Amino acid sequence: MTTNDAVPSDGPVWTIVLAAGAGRRYGTSPKQYELLGADRIIDRSLAASRAAADHVVVVLAPGEEREGQNLVASGAADVAVIGGAERADSVRAALSVIDADAAVIVVHDAARPLASAELHQSVVSAVHAGADAAIPAIAVTDTIKHIVHAQDGRSIVIETPDRSTLVAVQTPQAFRADILREAHATSAGATDDAALVEAIGGTVVVVDGEPTNIKITGPNDLAIAAILLETLG
Repeated sequence: MTTNDAVPSDGPVWTIVLAAGAGRRYGTSPKQYELLGADRIIDRSLAASRAAADHVVVVLAPGEEREGQNLVASGAADVAVIGGAERADSVRAALSVIDADAAVIVVHDAARPLASAELHQSVVSAVHAGADAAIPAIAVTDTIKHIVHAQDGRSIVIETPDRSTLVAVQTPQAFRADILREAHATSAGATDDAALVEAIGGTVVVVDGEPTNIKITGPNDLAIAAILLETLG
């Protein structure tokens, strides 16, 4: 991994909002366009991202070019791009349109519409303070089992890790722009971008996540999010 001696702090902050998923587990239309309160899921995610960034890139699925034009025209995003088959492909599509002078790049899932602007700022501030990457996380309260799948079809427990050393990771995740670019240039892909930075030896710090920052995966999650939205005011 190659890094600069000084952490860039005077360049712009860009946020990538990933909304290119097909949402197959949701079961109906793409979940990012479902209403949560008076606004769509994607609109809430973009608004929180805008509050803590200088520029916002939204990544949409193929065929949603008109939606991208509308989001840019409304000011919800500065740029709209079409994503790829995998998460990493979508992030790289966004990286290709981000200016070279970017100091910090934030990656956020549109499916987490309750992430606050303060949480976005928290991860950005951690990168400005010297981290290569900063991710929000909350403590794991359930007992976790490490299993393997046997040839007879059974799942067998091989380990019970100490849950005090485990956290559940959320987005938004913030990165030094140069390190995120390097991570994507040298690694194939992962379920989150922090894992790519870890793979090249980067320092990833954890900030306090938000229990209300749930991910909308199925209709039940949307119902829970609606209740949480009421409690958040």
